[in-house]
Amino acid sequence: MSGRLLISSLPGETRVFRFDARERLLWLRVQRADRPGAAGDLLLGRVQALDAGLNAAFVDIGLERPGLLPLGRSKRRPTEGEALRVRITRAPSDDKGARLAFAVAAGAEGAEQDAARKPPCLLRAGDDPLELLRSDEQPPDEVIFDDLESFTAAQGALRDRPELRDRLILDRQGSSFGNALEAEVEALVQPLVPLPGGGNLLIEPVRTLTAIDVNAGAHGGQGARRSVEVNREAAREIAHQLRLRDLSGRVLIDFLEMPGREERQRLAEFLRKALEGDPEPVQLFPPRGQLFELTRRRSRPPLHELLGRRCGLGGGGWARDPVAVAYELLRRVRALPPTARPRLHVAPAVEAALRGPAAPARAAIETRRGRALACDIKPGRAVELAEIVIE
Repeated sequence: MSGRLLISSLPGETRVFRFDARERLLWLRVQRADRPGAAGDLLLGRVQALDAGLNAAFVDIGLERPGLLPLGRSKRRPTEGEALRVRITRAPSDDKGARLAFAVAAGAEGAEQDAARKPPCLLRAGDDPLELLRSDEQPPDEVIFDDLESFTAAQGALRDRPELRDRLILDRQGSSFGNALEAEVEALVQPLVPLPGGGNLLIEPVRTLTAIDVNAGAHGGQGARRSVEVNREAAREIAHQLRLRDLSGRVLIDFLEMPGREERQRLAEFLRKALEGDPEPVQLFPPRGQLFELTRRRSRPPLHELLGRRCGLGGGGWARDPVAVAYELLRRVRALPPTARPRLHVAPAVEAALRGPAAPARAAIETRRGRALACDIKPGRAVELAEIVIE
């Protein structure tokens, strides 16, 4: 497969992009220190309560809901208030906390380090980019970093894998991390996805499922044959979007009307083959007319949860997350020439994020640029309408 792996790091947030040899984005990972929750995340939590009926412990891991740690036949019985190393085995969802397991013993040195930390805190992300690189059966030709510290750490971590270490590149000018990359991310939080032949998908995650509507677009009114073509384009793109957006749980797809049962079965087989390369288990159910249903395992929060927040009546819609917008602004500032004097014009919620979760990243960029970053609060401005003005 070859291609490139791009790793963009700021204190508190890392974005990892995997492109194939044709420069098509295969997957994206966003890791936020304030939003742990991917399967494999290693955390230092604190036991909130023990439940004898469930034979489990509820552990505070820094999320809205405590994680559930089944005790099973384990000889280890934690106590309330105890600090505990745990690993996430199932990502949390709107109505369920994360499922946890005891982490491997940290050893004397790890125990000493844990004692110096204040739980809950993230110890290591499950989607560690270097571990992803190590496990890749067809490693990328280039692994490009935009941060010297991350690049140096990767060189040290891959001493035992010289064939991978030789592929590491530090992009000091940030030429690989520009507006095109930000546009890729922006497109993945939009509901509308264009199809090659003129049709489109409308992807709408709600509390209990993700609804995907297939629209004919320019193909409209051109007969059953065109419907078949659009449906196949849609099936191929849906398989791709599930991975890019990390959509999980129940997914309902409303395809264009098909001429008969035989064509529906052919489309189901086409979609099943498109889903075969998915790293997560996917179950496709028999179609009901043009309505298809599948389920996909939830290993990490989907992209819209990491970059957005619920809004609207009953929390059924999505809006941009102020912390995600703050990080995006800081990445854009980092890419400016050293002589530029940027001033941020932001909503109050974004300014609060720059003083809160994104403060370490802001401080790092201010140190790098040698001056404080000016920020003007604009009451009434929408979160997503933040801008950078060069003075």
